[in-house]
Amino acid sequence: MIDDIPRGLQAPVRALLVFQKWLLVTSSTILAVVFFLVVVLRYGFETDLFAYEEWVLAIAFWLYFIGGAQGSWEDSHIKADFLSAMIRRPRLRWRFALLTNALELGTLIVLTCWGALMVWEDVARYPNWQATVAWNIPLAVPRFGIFVGLFLMALYSALHLYVRLKRGPTPVVETLR
Repeated sequence: MIDDIPRGLQAPVRALLVFQKWLLVTSSTILAVVFFLVVVLRYGFETDLFAYEEWVLAIAFWLYFIGGAQGSWEDSHIKADFLSAMIRRPRLRWRFALLTNALELGTLIVLTCWGALMVWEDVARYPNWQATVAWNIPLAVPRFGIFVGLFLMALYSALHLYVRLKRGPTPVVETLR
């Protein structure tokens, strides 16, 4: 799909995808190691990591929403599109895909705006912004991850819509049963 998006966006999108994958692998590894250590410390040494939930929460938010962006890019997120499988006419199937893609994009734009407002409200409270109790991690950190993830989902949804419009309807390929 990357070859079908405008040339000026190809390099930045490639860089975003590399950064996303790095962030997903790194945060997944960190969370796995932390949870392993928590179990070992708790049941092996009868102690605990001090307030690990606070920084694990921030990492988990970033992981979840960047993972959503990756799923949006790959168009591999869960969706109930059984109706499109029943449509046999290529042009009608294409129009249905355009409609669902446009609705998805509209929803993501609204959610991205709300995410931006959420982050803006946190930033506007500085230096009295909300923070975690033990480590004083600003709640803007995980909330910014929500905004970034939603923004990337909207961007990728817009690119999918652009590519669908550019390619036009494709014929339905019958499979052997």
